Amino acid sequence: MNSRTALFTVIALFIPSILDARPLSVLMGTPVRLVTAQPLSSKIQVKGELVALLTAEDVVIDGVVAIPKGTAATGQVSDARMKGAMGMGGRLTLRPLYLRLGNQTVRLTGSTDDSGGVQPGAVIGTALVAPFFTGKSAVIPEGSSLQSYVAKTVVVGD
Repeated sequence: MNSRTALFTVIALFIPSILDARPLSVLMGTPVRLVTAQPLSSKIQVKGELVALLTAEDVVIDGVVAIPKGTAATGQVSDARMKGAMGMGGRLTLRPLYLRLGNQTVRLTGSTDDSGGVQPGAVIGTALVAPFFTGKSAVIPEGSSLQSYVAKTVVVGD
């Protein structure tokens, strides 16, 4: 193999990775499906607490992966209420905040919630029989899906 052939071989091997490294615009409103990285409960989590999230799938722009599956994201508990007396269920609401790609921050928007409530008729009937009956805690299991969207257009891959 001569030096010219070796040079063309090296160029051919690296051109695809150079092309994939081009800057990509991730537009505002682009969907980013996230999952919870740990189980969450209204018994434990409090309003304002930061929670770990992960991207559930690749976000592909123009045939190129802009945000890889498994990218760490951060969310926040926007509402957390413990279960109450008389069948009042707990409540737990999350909102995605951002994810990081190298030195770029991609702001996110969206929310999800879980309520551990019971039917109103059941509350009245149960209250007459058992006055100390309490509702259920709200639980969001690990791996629960959270649909979010890019809040502001950002260029990644710079």
